[in-house]
Amino acid sequence: MYEIEQERSSWLGSVLARWRSYRQIHRILLIFSVVFTIFVLDRYRIELAGTFTVPEPPINETLTVDPFLDQRDDSMAQAGNSTLGFHAIYYINMKARYDREDAMALQSYISGVDLTDYPAVEADQIDPVGMPPTHRPMMLKVGEKGCWRAHANIWSEMVRKKLPPVLIMESDATWDINVRPIMSDLNKHFVEFLKNINSTPVHDPSYGSKYNKHNAAKAHFRRDEFTNMTIPDEDLPPSPPPIEYRSDDPWLSEHWDLFSLGQCFEHPQDKDINLIYHDPRVPAGKDYWGEKLGNQRVIRRSGGITCTTAYAISHTGAAKLLLRSALDLDNPVDLLIRRLTLSRDLVAYSVMPPPIAQWEYRGDVGMGERGAQSDINGGKHKDTPEDAVMDGWPVVNNTNSVWETKRHHADVAFDKMALAVAWDEILPDGVLANSWWDPNTRD
Repeated sequence: MYEIEQERSSWLGSVLARWRSYRQIHRILLIFSVVFTIFVLDRYRIELAGTFTVPEPPINETLTVDPFLDQRDDSMAQAGNSTLGFHAIYYINMKARYDREDAMALQSYISGVDLTDYPAVEADQIDPVGMPPTHRPMMLKVGEKGCWRAHANIWSEMVRKKLPPVLIMESDATWDINVRPIMSDLNKHFVEFLKNINSTPVHDPSYGSKYNKHNAAKAHFRRDEFTNMTIPDEDLPPSPPPIEYRSDDPWLSEHWDLFSLGQCFEHPQDKDINLIYHDPRVPAGKDYWGEKLGNQRVIRRSGGITCTTAYAISHTGAAKLLLRSALDLDNPVDLLIRRLTLSRDLVAYSVMPPPIAQWEYRGDVGMGERGAQSDINGGKHKDTPEDAVMDGWPVVNNTNSVWETKRHHADVAFDKMALAVAWDEILPDGVLANSWWDPNTRD
């Protein structure tokens, strides 16, 4: 029994000795393998680096923003806002013209323009005792006096409150449904136009204005720190600021009195002071004093407008017009503006083709007989007689519109007149005749 135990102990010792020997060999092999691997990797690291390329992390680069482009974009955005870059848009409307009020509401709705109704001055509100003096008695009709006074009420408010520029419209104004981008694009070129002509701020006589020419003409003095004497200050008055894009006043209203956006005619004076620019939203083919225009508009120094369909006015322009008409009310409001422009007492600019124009009813739907085509020259108001010319209604059924731009206003050019496309915008699947009275069924 003892011999068996001794033999077993000898066998276990032999196994353990061999295992220790193998473990030593394994360690040697492991060390050799690691050294060999390091050698190979180091030997071929360039080739391996070309095969297994790890992308480098992106470098954080600060984008360079051009402040000029940033200012221009902000200015253009404001010029294309819901008031077209002005403090407000006022439209003057007679109390009885519900049709024009509705037309304004529809256009505002589909083109995104915010409008403020400003009351017209009715004939029964005109009293000779309240009219300014005139060297041409009996020249103005009662309707023309009321029209002037409605505009003058806005001018008076602007002067009293020193308001930023407002856009004034007649209630029969219409525009392209894309008027907001049209005005935004116009703004970019209008600022460049002012730069091109080296425009400077107009005289502003309002209290505390830095652009008051009378103050600028006075000698400015300062006390010399060495001699303690009062001497002229050659650094005053300061030079006008450079013309730059501004979001707080995108139309740079200190540079003008009036900016016409809806005249029906204009005198050729100063027609060569202009800038012609491309506008894809205006149809080609209009004539600018012998020059055929493509898809283009002209910004120009105004030669004196006819029609006050739409014009922007600054408080300096409002003060000039209010003063001129208070001294001598010798012309209707548009000709008053025209003559003050021709005399170059009013710094005025305009756009042709104008972005805003007058509408009228088709001549064959019975509205001319009512006197609805003009509040001043429309004649006596009455219902449409049974024998009125009504041949236009089949055309209305096809076009879904009773409105058109005034035919004698040759400069007007719309791609999509808002009133003309109102039906398609609001009732795109509707058919007007389907809702007409049916004489056969009398329903």
